[in-house]
Amino acid sequence: MITDDDLKLIYVLKIGYNSKEEGLYEFIFSIDETNIEYEDWLWDMSPACDNAEPPHKDYIDSIFSLKTKSFDLVCLHEAVDRAYMHGYHNIIALAYEDIDNECGNLSEDGFNQYEDMFEEKEEPPVLVFHYGVTLKKVKELLYERKIVLKDNEFVESSSVDLN
Repeated sequence: MITDDDLKLIYVLKIGYNSKEEGLYEFIFSIDETNIEYEDWLWDMSPACDNAEPPHKDYIDSIFSLKTKSFDLVCLHEAVDRAYMHGYHNIIALAYEDIDNECGNLSEDGFNQYEDMFEEKEEPPVLVFHYGVTLKKVKELLYERKIVLKDNEFVESSSVDLN
């Protein structure tokens, strides 16, 4: 039986945005993160943008989707200054939270809620997803943002019927 510790992250694919302005992502996992065809998938080409392809289906053991407005992720396959192999070697993350983008932190009128100015809140750590991290670790990181795994999709816990 495959466990959450067996599955290793090998690609985070930003699909784009839906009509509700939610970011759409796929977290792609393999049991053997070293079993890759980096030349065939153009992971050694720079820039990664317009070159790096997701792994072929024969190398994928699980895919989990994420749809969220809570944050935006910068994904390595969009990089215009480096090859995807930089992620494989952990020089840079496969995906990380865009902290310059205030996605999900503003009210509809574009300003922070008045009450928020007076609350002392501990901000969760910036989301960073490195090559080879386990599904268990990805679940822990997203759980800090109140996102849980239900079936094959990461969803906001407020929208989940846990029964």
